[in-house]
Amino acid sequence: MTKSYCINFFIGFLLTACTGSIRTDAVDFTQGFTDGNSKVWMVNKVLSPDGAYTMPEKLKKEVLVFYQSGGCFLTNLQKLSKGQGRKGRFALDHEKQQVTLYFLGETREFAFEFADDNNLMLYPLEGSQYTNAMELIPFPELTEH
Repeated sequence: MTKSYCINFFIGFLLTACTGSIRTDAVDFTQGFTDGNSKVWMVNKVLSPDGAYTMPEKLKKEVLVFYQSGGCFLTNLQKLSKGQGRKGRFALDHEKQQVTLYFLGETREFAFEFADDNNLMLYPLEGSQYTNAMELIPFPELTEH
């Protein structure tokens, strides 16, 4: 065997060995949305398609609850105490990092991004019935003043 043939064979073997045994698992974002049971997210900011953003008044802020079962609940802080709001379902596409919210008469489709454990961004997909992006934060801990 020639020296160059041995080197090429060794490099090929090395590359095969490095990539052949790597196991790639799909990422499951369910835990991020639900914390293993249910998680209450509050809409911190709403961004319109033209780039303007609003920060709703505290009691009018929307709340999204994601349940491990695949259910979701959309309401605002005023209605939350009465149990009023829109019940629906959500589906995650882990590979595409997309979430779809299904409510009676409305489907909201988003690409999502976790900036960290305390910040979830939802960006509307083309064709979604809801066109605003939303910044979600976990329901804040209430402190006494």
